[in-house]
Amino acid sequence: MVFKPESMRREIVQNMRGGKGQVEIVHLIEKNLLANEARLFARLTLKPGTSIGPHTHENEFEIFFVLSGKGIFYDNGKPVEIEANDICLTMSGETHSVENNSNEDLVLLAVIILLPKS
Repeated sequence: MVFKPESMRREIVQNMRGGKGQVEIVHLIEKNLLANEARLFARLTLKPGTSIGPHTHENEFEIFFVLSGKGIFYDNGKPVEIEANDICLTMSGETHSVENNSNEDLVLLAVIILLPKS
């Protein structure tokens, strides 16, 4: 399968997870095509001053790959500066958030993978 940019669903989420501003989400592959093994494969764009608030993942884990820009990733509350080509991993039971504190867009590839049910 090939997915062209013009066919990808875009949405704007205001104050995502209690954060500030608007996050643009481009669903690169829709959830129904992820075979119940993942629930998100998307590009997130955070404009300067935008953030995604703290939240915990249960029975899943999330990976961010920083495509471009800079920001702060809060790993269980601990701030870590991030930039292009960094990878952020949040395991099940952990909490994270992210903030664009720079003057350029922060663009992330976000993947949420579901853990097998036991």
